[in-house]
Amino acid sequence: MIDVNVITLENGKEYIITDTIVSDDQNKYLFLVNKIDNNDIMLRKIITKDDGEYITKLDNEDEFEEVMTLFVNKHRGERNEK
Repeated sequence: MIDVNVITLENGKEYIITDTIVSDDQNKYLFLVNKIDNNDIMLRKIITKDDGEYITKLDNEDEFEEVMTLFVNKHRGERNEK
């Protein structure tokens, strides 16, 4: 059995954490896939506040594009190796 981390987002749906990445400016991001519908994906940012970590939406479209680029670049080599 594969051990997966599942979180419930503000929309009440459960998502599997499929990947995590840290940007150059040390922001930590999650790539999430809906537990039931794998066409439903989300990107979220982890922020640290009051000695705890919290998941929040991305700030804007520019941040979304930057994060998608990070994930694509991270996995680009993996596709070529298969």
